[in-house]
Amino acid sequence: MKLSDRVFVSVLTFIGSIALRLLKASVRFRQVDRPLFDPDKRVIIAFWHGRMLFMPYVQPPGRSTVMISRHRDGELISRIIRTYGIYSSRGSTTRGGMAALKDLLRLAKEKYNIVFTPDGPKGPRFTVQMGAIQAAKATGFPIYPVTYSARKKKLSVPGTASSFLTHSPTLS
Repeated sequence: MKLSDRVFVSVLTFIGSIALRLLKASVRFRQVDRPLFDPDKRVIIAFWHGRMLFMPYVQPPGRSTVMISRHRDGELISRIIRTYGIYSSRGSTTRGGMAALKDLLRLAKEKYNIVFTPDGPKGPRFTVQMGAIQAAKATGFPIYPVTYSARKKKLSVPGTASSFLTHSPTLS
């Protein structure tokens, strides 16, 4: 990566990390059917590619690693989640997937949880690819599907003619 790209990604990492924390502070979370994770057992977390924004806040106990593409966008995501203490194994179904899967399995032996977006950025959307299933077979870890949704809600402010919009994500 060129120096200018590295500086650009570093600045975006800082801004993205702060923006995500500010966004999280501005919303109210309601968790539905959240599993009680055993801190002594590792798991595989799977969520759709289009639902990754709040996933750093849905991590099981212990260390986690997530498969992230080698694309420049993946570099930015990888650096932002690193600020949350989440490691990344770099690769996807189209580029470097086997190397990333091997890295995930190596880290699983070191007691990391594994995180996947099983449909990937190129799709097909909402269709599970084999990586998460192969990892589950190789490790014996259970797969926990996770998602969130957000909705707008108008709140009237007493004594004013204005109202505010808030987002209320639901994690499950």
